[in-house]
Amino acid sequence: MVVERLSAGQVRAELLAGGELALVDVRPERAFGAGHILLAVRAGLARFAVDLSRLVPCRAVRLILCDGGDGLADRAAQAATDLGYADLALLEGGTPAWQAAGYELFTGLNAWGAALAETVALECHPPSMTAVQLAARRAAGEHIVVLDSRPWEEFLDKHIPGGIDCPGGELVYRVRDLAPDPATTVVVNCAGRSRSLYGAQSLINAGLPNPVFALADGTYGWWRAGLEIATGPGLRAETVSAGGRDWALAAANGLASRCGVAEIDAATLAHWQGQADKRTLYLLDVRSPEEYAAGHVAGALSAPGGQLVECADDWIGARGARVVLLDDDGARARMAASWLRQLLYPQVAVLAPGVSLPCDETGMPDAGEVPDESYYPAPASLDEAMAASAAYLDWQAALVEQVRRDGLLEFHPLRPD
Repeated sequence: MVVERLSAGQVRAELLAGGELALVDVRPERAFGAGHILLAVRAGLARFAVDLSRLVPCRAVRLILCDGGDGLADRAAQAATDLGYADLALLEGGTPAWQAAGYELFTGLNAWGAALAETVALECHPPSMTAVQLAARRAAGEHIVVLDSRPWEEFLDKHIPGGIDCPGGELVYRVRDLAPDPATTVVVNCAGRSRSLYGAQSLINAGLPNPVFALADGTYGWWRAGLEIATGPGLRAETVSAGGRDWALAAANGLASRCGVAEIDAATLAHWQGQADKRTLYLLDVRSPEEYAAGHVAGALSAPGGQLVECADDWIGARGARVVLLDDDGARARMAASWLRQLLYPQVAVLAPGVSLPCDETGMPDAGEVPDESYYPAPASLDEAMAASAAYLDWQAALVEQVRRDGLLEFHPLRPD
């Protein structure tokens, strides 16, 4: 097998050219998190065939594999060839060669999602409230609704007492029912920063009349302040009224239009599906996992909106691909699509008003879990957890400068009208 080998400069030129391209790092998660190319997605050798097929479903796409200069990419190239990928190349020398050429390597996971969140903080300035301020204002009797923008499983592990679990993709959809009085202060939190920033800015961009704040340093900040942490089941946003849905849809329509989100009909989607062996198509259902499992469009993957915005590279492996987002009425799909456009995915679409598709598949696909070397291992003690959370927050805050130096992406977040 003869595979094209590219220099770091050649790979960078292809990334900057803006065509449909997948740059896939084949190392374990720990090695990837220790230093990777910004626009690389990961499909480690431990479950390479499963993850590559999901991240890069079109076998005709331009596929560049990279490793740590240790030969893993050569092994992956044979596996990719066996899977039918035809336009295949390797980064000669892997990430060490990239760095030796003077280009940036990024630590951590989901770096560009976190970097956009930090850019939002710098350019849009969503109001921030510290844990101590929040606790004091609650103690003083102020009417404050705390919305935890993480998935239910994360919320169960640790959350702020009295907080309501409302994952980020659901915030605009459900907020009018959770805080119907415009005088009620809304505080959005997550574990650290990114989803708090995305959530607060989403509500601000949507035109929510309430005072809106992002909780500084999220649940970690609450914990480090010595405040009580709750575990196990708590409050959960589970219903939406007709009025709340109408408000969310109107807001999401405006944001999607401003961000250049396309609207397509069923015939266009069918045409794109017919071209999926030549052009990459991602069909992503942004509703909650429970809604997805109850019934979804055949072939769609579950990608809850809030997680998709922060971790788009966990679902979308090919830059320049077609991405179609689905929900049941268009509001959540349009909100997530507006953020994907700000993450510089060029071809993002939703279904036009009135278009519906049959949801005749049920259940969740088998994830096929294989143990990996996690970049974020479980802390052994409270002190270790505190140190890890502080390091994570420092990493987030430093990302924007590194992304600007790197030059592969230049974010321009949407501001309110």
